[in-house]
Amino acid sequence: MNRTTSIEKLAYIDEVFEHTSDFVSRDAYIYEAHVHICYLETLVHYEETFDNLVNRLSLLHGKDNPIEQIGLSPSVRVNVPLTEIVNAVLQGKLVIFPQEGYDNMLIEPSSVNMNRGITSAQTENPIQTSLDAFTEDIYANISLIRNKMKIKNLHIQNFTLGSTLPRDVAVLYVDGQVDPKVVELIHTCLNDNAMMDVSNVQGLLKALKQPSYSLVPTYVTSELPSTTKHNLMDGRVILFLDHFPFSISFPSIISDFWEVQTDKDQLPMFMYLYRIIRIASLIIALTMPGLYVVLNSVNPELLRIQLAVSITNSREGVPYPVLVELLLMLFIIEMVIEASIRLPKSIGPTITMVGGIILGQAVVQARLVSYFLIIVVAGSTIAHFTMGTYMNTVSIRLYKYVVILFSAMYGILGLMVSIVLFCFYLGTITTFEVPYLSLSTKRVKNK
Repeated sequence: MNRTTSIEKLAYIDEVFEHTSDFVSRDAYIYEAHVHICYLETLVHYEETFDNLVNRLSLLHGKDNPIEQIGLSPSVRVNVPLTEIVNAVLQGKLVIFPQEGYDNMLIEPSSVNMNRGITSAQTENPIQTSLDAFTEDIYANISLIRNKMKIKNLHIQNFTLGSTLPRDVAVLYVDGQVDPKVVELIHTCLNDNAMMDVSNVQGLLKALKQPSYSLVPTYVTSELPSTTKHNLMDGRVILFLDHFPFSISFPSIISDFWEVQTDKDQLPMFMYLYRIIRIASLIIALTMPGLYVVLNSVNPELLRIQLAVSITNSREGVPYPVLVELLLMLFIIEMVIEASIRLPKSIGPTITMVGGIILGQAVVQARLVSYFLIIVVAGSTIAHFTMGTYMNTVSIRLYKYVVILFSAMYGILGLMVSIVLFCFYLGTITTFEVPYLSLSTKRVKNK
């Protein structure tokens, strides 16, 4: 083997990592063999790796020719090209340059443990189901699914996206449940965009050729393995993005507004009751603010005289028109929601109480809004958060402003037209050729 070539490669690697403080390039001895070792100390546990290597050689009686014994290991790659060596170091591999024999060797080392353990869910509230949640380690997430689905039809395929910032993506589906066309389209998108850097979910959606601007999400996320298991059995394709502790399920359909997969862990009667409540909440969240505008400023004749008088008395002294009053209150509620989500859990409930009780009481006493409006806003806000997923909650929060504007311009007719337009819009959406208005994502069996 050309010793000069190894020296040139080593010099090149040292030059590449010249300004990397955690890069280690050092000499070492494996028994009597003199070698040069390169690795990133923030990714590689050197002492543990070296001890394991020596212990393995002692069991193989490889003291006389340790380099040859190491090279025979199936987990070791030898004589790797220079560009792959640099990438291997960045991925946490340990590189050995021996004095004689092989040109170089790539060792799978003991890594520095940087991953948090499996804990309970932080953003979802599992009821009567398993409490474990996904982590940032993609392989740990796949293991969680494997433990819950010990079936041979569970297929797993790995992809790597990006050239500058490579990132691993795992695709999971259950053969026989999923539509093969959906799997084929996802694989095609990932292969066609293999060089596209994916730094976040928006980048992944771009690689999958999903619309950048969509009123409703074309995917469903979850941090619960139990929910992901149900999604797989329902014929969906699951994607895991490395360092992203959520599963991403394709495609999304209309029933995601009211269906929660963990409802299936309870009695059927209870499950149907929950779904009826969510469907009613969906209607209330969409129509209640617009209906308030209609009955106050455009079509008050639709009310019974007693209720009309009551609403009129509640607005006595309010200086703003109904539309401005409603938008002002809704904007305050949106700020309270975002503040309660972003702040630490120890402060979030306090902000919610301040915004919901003290602020609401203050604006009513100051005659800035009517107390009837407080009831409407509170009811519609509560209805928002009964949706099946958080992403769908945001969709309804956004579209209700369209309903309000139509209601303010055209009254009860505008309210009805805005709802019909929303239904028409949902009818135009398809995700990997699956219509959004489908009631199931399972594969259609040929008769």
